[in-house]
Amino acid sequence: MFLKKIYLIIFIFFTVFLTVKCHREQPDKVKIRGKIINPRTGDVVISRNFLLLQSDTLKLNAENEMSGTVNAPEEGLYYLFIFPEFQTIYLKPGDSLAIHLNVDEFDESISFSGSLAFENNLLMEIFLINEKENDFFYNNKFRFNLKSFNKKIDSFEAIKNHLIENYIEDYRQTSAHFKRILSLSKKSVVFNLKENYALKNAKAQLPDNYFSYRSVLHKKLPDPNIIFMNMFVNSFLKSWLNKTCPQNENPYWFLSNIIDNEIVDKKFKDNILTKYCIRYINYYHVYEKDSIVNNFYSKIKNKIYKNFCNDMIANNKLMQSGKPFPAGYFLTSEKHKILSDSLFKPDTKTLVVFWDFRFKKNFASNLEKLKEIQVHYPELKIVVININVDQPHQWLLQKPEINGIYFVQATGRNFVKKIRPYSLAKIYLLNGNTIKISKINMYKPDFDNTLKKFYNEK
Repeated sequence: MFLKKIYLIIFIFFTVFLTVKCHREQPDKVKIRGKIINPRTGDVVISRNFLLLQSDTLKLNAENEMSGTVNAPEEGLYYLFIFPEFQTIYLKPGDSLAIHLNVDEFDESISFSGSLAFENNLLMEIFLINEKENDFFYNNKFRFNLKSFNKKIDSFEAIKNHLIENYIEDYRQTSAHFKRILSLSKKSVVFNLKENYALKNAKAQLPDNYFSYRSVLHKKLPDPNIIFMNMFVNSFLKSWLNKTCPQNENPYWFLSNIIDNEIVDKKFKDNILTKYCIRYINYYHVYEKDSIVNNFYSKIKNKIYKNFCNDMIANNKLMQSGKPFPAGYFLTSEKHKILSDSLFKPDTKTLVVFWDFRFKKNFASNLEKLKEIQVHYPELKIVVININVDQPHQWLLQKPEINGIYFVQATGRNFVKKIRPYSLAKIYLLNGNTIKISKINMYKPDFDNTLKKFYNEK
């Protein structure tokens, strides 16, 4: 009997040892395969980071299929980026996932199979209901009394709960962590709607506990990448600014402090701080670190995020008004290689706009704007630079033929990184080779006045 107990103890010890050893040796990877319909590029990017830094890239083959492994050091939501769309997917170390989607109908077409199919299909269905709920209230401009508003929210909640009931057996077997992610994914759209209802119905008599949902910001979140949490925080910060920021003060100083004080979850806080730091740098064309940037940096913990912001500042500095347009090579539609100096000639005023044919709708609207500008400012040279350096043959096939508008292809990713603005709606105005106005949005209300002044200056 004694020997049997000894053998049992030894057996249990080795069983536990082998279990732990196997667990430790299990790589922090997830197997991904998929089929993509109507892709714009050959890359599928998967990242834990909303800036798509430190990402894994899977390549599509000739049949637009992909297969490989990606890093997944922890269970949670990762960004799936298939240009120009993105969505979040749920990954768990050691598991597998298969994806099928049509880029032209991105969210509506995504379907999943593999060991993580249940979690991802359910999250996608919840996301689509969240979108319908969000659209319903925005389309109706929040014109409801409080009772009707709450009743409609409850009706959408019932739809989401019914979806979960359809998966009840799988739901019972999934991880507690996923259940927390799902729960917050359901609720976060409501947080955003409640913030907006209060903003748009300022005179409504709200109960004392109306804003109790804001307490979620004072807790650790199950995941920093829940999409509607970002929308909720945007509305929450807008409400705070309306109450606390004087009109003559820069709002970004207040924003960094509000985010730091109100958001507890470290990763989510870093995401929001970085997003608003980027907005500040972009909106004000910041080209030197100032007190507001340093205030953001003192609160952002992720060094990679700070490096991204530093790159934006460096780009603004290089492309600021008064600087020469950087020297580089372009390809013409006749496939001739030309220097930027030959494109931007002395005593010639030029509007420089950017194109990426993967954003077809975006460029279609930009092109109409350019035609309008051409009519009113016939002496202005218009140069359209294609910044998609990977598929020049596609650019040649899709390039429109318009007299008086010059289409060229940028060469080299580093050159494109130097010159491009962070929005295709932003343009440069040059006199000769000198940038006179940098990164101005051509859809701003005062753009026409700015362009007229520039055009008439001697």
